[in-house]
Amino acid sequence: MLKTTFLGTAISIGCLLTMTGIASADTKIKSRQTSGGQTYENTSYIKGKRQRSETNNGQMVMIQQCDLRRNIQIMPAAKAYMIQPYDEPSTTTPTNPGATSPAAPSTKGGVVTSIVTTRDTGERKQMFGYTARHIITTMEMKSSPDACSNVNNKMEIDGWYIDAAFALDCDSNRAYTAHMPHAGGGCRDRYETKTIGLAKKGFPVWEKTTMIGPNGMDSFSTTNEVIEFSQATLDPSLFDVPEGYREVQDFASAFASAYATPATPSTVPSAPSTPSAPTITNAVNPKRAGVIRLGLAAVKTGNVAEGMNASELAQAVRNSLLEQLKGTNIEAVPIEATGAAIQAEAQQKECDYVVYANVSHKKGGGGFGSMLGNSASSIASGVGYGHGTAAVVAANTTSVVVAQSIKAKDEMTLDVRLERPGSTTPSFAQQFKTKAKSAGEDIVTPLVQQASQAAIQAVAKP
Repeated sequence: MLKTTFLGTAISIGCLLTMTGIASADTKIKSRQTSGGQTYENTSYIKGKRQRSETNNGQMVMIQQCDLRRNIQIMPAAKAYMIQPYDEPSTTTPTNPGATSPAAPSTKGGVVTSIVTTRDTGERKQMFGYTARHIITTMEMKSSPDACSNVNNKMEIDGWYIDAAFALDCDSNRAYTAHMPHAGGGCRDRYETKTIGLAKKGFPVWEKTTMIGPNGMDSFSTTNEVIEFSQATLDPSLFDVPEGYREVQDFASAFASAYATPATPSTVPSAPSTPSAPTITNAVNPKRAGVIRLGLAAVKTGNVAEGMNASELAQAVRNSLLEQLKGTNIEAVPIEATGAAIQAEAQQKECDYVVYANVSHKKGGGGFGSMLGNSASSIASGVGYGHGTAAVVAANTTSVVVAQSIKAKDEMTLDVRLERPGSTTPSFAQQFKTKAKSAGEDIVTPLVQQASQAAIQAVAKP
């Protein structure tokens, strides 16, 4: 998938943005990111050849283990992690449940080239007691005419860098050769990275990253600046996989199991046993008097553009709907059955309505997508959510994961339909659309909010 392509290249840039000196002190760094008119604060910790970056109040964590030449992406809400090696090819590819065509034999494609150019402007100024250098980095990704993937993107990083003893050493002189994805139909491109310029960088204290569209116009920019340095001895466990976490290939499956409603058979009234009655393993508490209960069936995906993981998108919409479909006397519960069994489970859970949702994603061609979210020198994209319940964290975090694949002008459509159990006539049906203004924007949350408010108003009418 194209998302993984940008991830690999972004990690390469992240290593290029660090100096090659030896770290001598544990350091805590606070930074401020300004993007899309909003500002968020983030924290990084550096110890030797390892760095931990926390965003969204710790809901997203990236650990760079330069000594092991790998990154670890951690989702505390799901108690799961993914390993992203610098050199070893991945043995798995994220699945797209929306794709139904069988795998095709592998065919040779073309070449996708990443060109990274660094230029020292010669300007210098004092920042945090250090002499900072002004360096501009540009990165272009271009595909040959015979390539499977049609890529033509450009990014510019305008930054100020200092020589600091704590700066991470990620062995930037070695080429990044992580596994690159293959286009659909078994077509395989070859990926190459070229570097131009020997400008010495160091630790970034101020950076402005700009995505440039195919027309040469700026499509999106974000600024990241250091606001505080402090030093203290840091626990080595901060820079490794937390105990009790499990490795996953994608976070969608992790959230599906982490936030499944636990079974509570002792609180559910017994139902007559019939041969066709489904076995319900995620029972809920009896419905309170006066409450309208909505049963949310599994979210389906329609067309999903290249670069977007359909299962992650469906899970993000489902988590957000479960959180947003709430009111004074309105609640939502998950329906895990499929097909005809949905109605039976909805009746057993005392649902007044069954909610069906279908989401589609259309490519807008706005630029580098998730690069900002995964670059070692940048901050993960998405809205800076606060702390909340497990359901809130699940909704927010999965939306952030999806936001990393969003590019400027991407379109998303959400169809929502409500039916009373046993009825085939919709009580409510409406389509909602949104378009991303910038790369990395969370468009799932506002889209689901709009749909949820309309659905709540419909069922709350006397």
